[in-house]
Amino acid sequence: MKKYFLIAAVLVGTLNLFGDNSADIARYDRYFNEISEVRVGIPNNEIDKLSDPFAVIRTANVADTSNVTSPTFQLNAILENKVKINDSWLKQGSLIHDLRVIAIKQKSVVLGNENKRLELFLREKNENSIITTN
Repeated sequence: MKKYFLIAAVLVGTLNLFGDNSADIARYDRYFNEISEVRVGIPNNEIDKLSDPFAVIRTANVADTSNVTSPTFQLNAILENKVKINDSWLKQGSLIHDLRVIAIKQKSVVLGNENKRLELFLREKNENSIITTN
């Protein structure tokens, strides 16, 4: 009995697979016809009249800053909740130039403002490592 049921199930599945799908075929034919139609866009002279969609940020002309160098920072020491940078003792929240002491870590200090962030590390082998991230 199970054998006949299995054969019947296979026959029904085969009929559904190869059955009349003319409605589906007609629907797909409509889709293909719609996407194959030639599209007409805006003429080039109309495009040239459009304003630039991208914002242009203009900066004020400032005096020549090519001679101005950015400040250098040297982390000399970390002691509890204070750090010595460029021979000045600072704590978290203190300002040095335009940067604020954001975090004091075991072997580094994080300085930053809304535009710039850098991390100073204690010197090893006469070097001061700086990592800058934006």
